[in-house]
Amino acid sequence: MKKRIQPHIRLGEGDVADVVFIAGNPDRVPKIATILKDAEQLSSYRGLVSFRGFTPKGVEVTVATSGMGTPSTHIVTEELAKLGAKVFIRIGSCGGVNPEVKTGDVVVATGAVRDELTSLNYAPIQYPAVATPEIYSALLTAIWGLLPPDRIHAGIVWSSDIYYDQREGGILDRWTRARVQCVEMESSLLFIFAQTRGLQAGSILACDGNLHSDQKGEQADESQQTGEQNPLLVEAVAKEIQAAIQAVDELYAEE
Repeated sequence: MKKRIQPHIRLGEGDVADVVFIAGNPDRVPKIATILKDAEQLSSYRGLVSFRGFTPKGVEVTVATSGMGTPSTHIVTEELAKLGAKVFIRIGSCGGVNPEVKTGDVVVATGAVRDELTSLNYAPIQYPAVATPEIYSALLTAIWGLLPPDRIHAGIVWSSDIYYDQREGGILDRWTRARVQCVEMESSLLFIFAQTRGLQAGSILACDGNLHSDQKGEQADESQQTGEQNPLLVEAVAKEIQAAIQAVDELYAEE
């Protein structure tokens, strides 16, 4: 009988590998799993889907949904860590803030702007949210072998707990001037959680639009290939998944 069942992810002892891929979109979890060897679904509860499988070089990984935003990510990472997770790699999406970050590009995060409140549960706002250097480097090296250089970016991402931002004061212009690469909703919490718990974390993000020019929004009808349906984004997601798996093999596979 399985023990220590976590209340939200519905996983228990023996279900969680040291290395975890985190995806906000639950539809992305089975896509990641199809690339793994001997993949099997472990749970599906409250929209939180999880699989287990092995990389080409035999590293066991768990693939889990974080949900949208830092509160959901907080719950999922806490429960995964209780069951033994030590490495978290976010395979996500983002909107470009740097005008050069366009649909179909990929961003590897060095760190994150903490424009959310959940991570204050772990450390004061002065504490920086940064990726584990080894994971950042491995992700960047892997994606460089998979996409043209002009579609790859690295730097600070802006983690916000607001999607439809109604704030005044030119906040987008502020982060653009600060050379922030993109906006998303989970990386800052992931980095802070890992740093304060002695764990490791990284984040690789596929761009689904630029906030200055072609921000993802309402589709006129189902025939439009925008957002998640854009072929460039579909390719970028496939490449970031491949890069994350290659990075894990580079870092954790036994010789």
